[in-house]
Amino acid sequence: MPRLAAWAVAVVTGWLLAAPPAGAQDAAWPLYRNEKLGFELRHPAAFVVGAYRDRLPPDLRAQLRAQGGAVPFEHAVVLVERTRAGSRDLAALPVGEVTAIAIERHAGAAASARRSLGRQMYGAAVVEVTLGPHRALRFPGFPGPYGDRAFYYLVPLAGDAVLELTAHRQFLEPPPGETGYDRVLERIIATLRLFPPRP
Repeated sequence: MPRLAAWAVAVVTGWLLAAPPAGAQDAAWPLYRNEKLGFELRHPAAFVVGAYRDRLPPDLRAQLRAQGGAVPFEHAVVLVERTRAGSRDLAALPVGEVTAIAIERHAGAAASARRSLGRQMYGAAVVEVTLGPHRALRFPGFPGPYGDRAFYYLVPLAGDAVLELTAHRQFLEPPPGETGYDRVLERIIATLRLFPPRP
């Protein structure tokens, strides 16, 4: 029996030593670059890039814009696990129907509103974390309705802009369970590279 135990320890130790560190694994992830929003990042290979479908009626969309508002998720980059996307059109994912990570860039009043509303709702529970070369704000949840169902991070950008990262806490599809997407978000943020957006 001692031989078997020693062999098991040697195998496990060798496996642990051979496993590349998280940073090295992340560097091998697929690269996504968005010239318009001014960032690039790496994401796990199990995820694919998509966008949300705009379901707002044209009159409501026009009214929002006339009031200086933005259409929710209009320019969001959506990361979804390939197996959870199924046969859905990646360019028109339904909001709230597929477990996902959404990434949006905000500036001006929209960025300020996200910072201040989050701090008003969560106060001292908002934590500043260092992820790779970036300082990010980690919130206990999204600053809005059903906020406790989401992981939520803001990464300050140049000027008054922020990069907002939101992810589901629970899988929407069977089998139910925790997504663990907070750890995925933090590793994605660590790979983030910023540059001036191009119109």
